Amino acid sequence: MDKATFKKNQPVVYRTLSRALKQARIAHAYMFAGPKSAETKETALLFVQSLFCPHPDEDGFACMTCPSCRRYAARESIDVEWVKLDRIKKKDILALQQKFSVTAMEKGGKRVYVLDGFDKATPDASNALLKFLEEPGDDLFGILLVENPGNTLTTIQSRCQLIQFRPGAARYVKEGLLAITSEENAKMLASAGYSLEDAKTWLEQEAFETIHEGAREFLENIHSVVAVYHMQKEVFPAKGPNTTKEWVRLWLLWLLYYIKRADIAPLDFEQKIGVTAILIETLDVLNRPVDLALCLDKVYARVRKVVRK
Repeated sequence: MDKATFKKNQPVVYRTLSRALKQARIAHAYMFAGPKSAETKETALLFVQSLFCPHPDEDGFACMTCPSCRRYAARESIDVEWVKLDRIKKKDILALQQKFSVTAMEKGGKRVYVLDGFDKATPDASNALLKFLEEPGDDLFGILLVENPGNTLTTIQSRCQLIQFRPGAARYVKEGLLAITSEENAKMLASAGYSLEDAKTWLEQEAFETIHEGAREFLENIHSVVAVYHMQKEVFPAKGPNTTKEWVRLWLLWLLYYIKRADIAPLDFEQKIGVTAILIETLDVLNRPVDLALCLDKVYARVRKVVRK
């Protein structure tokens, strides 16, 4: 993470975390709240590195180059547990508690857990975490990454120090991507709210272009059953490797990006409004447990109904 850019784009967050590090007054739990473009995950990594780095800078942040920092960046330490799942469940929290109860007996020192996307966790997971937060162990620190803090229990919010991030600059993300991908890819990922690091991760995967082309072909053939056939057989077959929430979400975002272009989406004004509403509603549905194959079939059917009017 570029600390200078972090300081410029998130000055309040930077000052708050810097003060905590320099004064060694670390809260037992933080809630980093902000959209994907805000780089909450990258900030969490920097904060974790800073808790252990033997060579911090004048603001208390990690040097990011020493062996300690490189080890934590590679997720190679038992001191830190990162939990990143479509939906965190009770068993994941219990496993986390068990791990730290064992490591506490083995050694002293700081231990940290990061729960990525905790605003999508199950109610049972939230209740399990609440018990964890009520009795924090010595030198045990937690970071909850959320897009919408309102989707977490108020009792969990009250036990965390809320760090509110402002949206990242789309222009910064776009400029950072232009050196490694096409202008179209850079524009879409930036406008969709992805952070620079997340966008780079997507671009590195072969499936990215499959999803990209799938969105184009779907819209180009939106008035024909060919569009649905191609999606079901080639892009998102029922048990295909790309039929995951994250890839479906990316496909929906590509559709929303393209639907604004008359040359790609041959739709009249009312049809664009109707299809856009379906796509936005489906993005919200993906935040809950869902049968993806059934969800996609409903999208295809609803879109077909709108474009035939």
